[in-house]
Amino acid sequence: MGRRLLTRGLLSAVVGLNLLVLAACGVERATEVSSPGGSRYRAPREFSGIAWLATERGFVGPGRDAESREVFLVCHDARDNDAERDLPRLAIVRTPVDTDGIAVKELRVDFPSVPNDLESIARLPGRDEALLVESGADGDDPDPTIYLARWDKDLDVEVVGSAPWPKTPEPLTNVEATAVATVGGRDYFVYAERAQGSDTTRIHMTRLTVGKSGALAFGRKWTSVSFTAPEPPGARPASGLDIDTKGDVYVSSAYDPGDLGPFDSAVYRAATVERGGPLGAELVAVEPPQMLARSSGLKVEGVALVSGAFPLFISDDDEDYGGLLRQLRVTQAGG
Repeated sequence: MGRRLLTRGLLSAVVGLNLLVLAACGVERATEVSSPGGSRYRAPREFSGIAWLATERGFVGPGRDAESREVFLVCHDARDNDAERDLPRLAIVRTPVDTDGIAVKELRVDFPSVPNDLESIARLPGRDEALLVESGADGDDPDPTIYLARWDKDLDVEVVGSAPWPKTPEPLTNVEATAVATVGGRDYFVYAERAQGSDTTRIHMTRLTVGKSGALAFGRKWTSVSFTAPEPPGARPASGLDIDTKGDVYVSSAYDPGDLGPFDSAVYRAATVERGGPLGAELVAVEPPQMLARSSGLKVEGVALVSGAFPLFISDDDEDYGGLLRQLRVTQAGG
């Protein structure tokens, strides 16, 4: 059965949530919500995927010197069903400049079809474009889609193209980890299955062509390497992915026992993208994988480098606890 087409922007269906528009930075923030037990605060919705957009210079917080803040695009993993169909799929998140914390602005974006379980964002290196990637939803989505988003200098985001997932080297089940690498002027699409129930997955890479009109085309040949997450025990080995300008591939692994946790995660340098091979680039496994950080209590579902280099940020989908954005302290030597 085909998907219902959207005829309007996606709107939040959260009831009773007051939003305060902050004129200084043009963002929305959740405020106090009344409840029978007294006042409470609503955490941001889950951050299932993340990509760095820009660095805003010279923002001045109250009583503070000018500071810069990093700006990220995040996706929410809402499903195409009656309960979640009209929920926003995207938000812009800014790092804090004061005790108000991160700033979250949910976006109204038109899609050519109702997105179902967006779990990752893959920015195209050096361009104001990113792939918004449906996961496959444990095989329940018969036609998973990859969308192309673009944004302007004002960070206004628009979906300009889409394509079905390409034929993959293993059955597409549930993908939460995607990225794009550029080698020798050519783009490459990289992904890994989250591989629920196993500590091992495979990282796959193929050619990607992005047209000026927004058309997406994927190669038919793939190069692949295996990745095993030593920790945490019982984790999905690939819950997030990003690649730096040197070709280092960073993968998050996340343990998720249910909506209330307890969660556990780690981030690794798992592979490198290097010139060579039949595709013009190939994946080389890092043996053993280098653990860069451990995040006990958190379910990391996205990793994002700032302009293709450190610092490294994580986005969390902590289910009933809400979403979280943090910069990692990388402790691995040379990180």
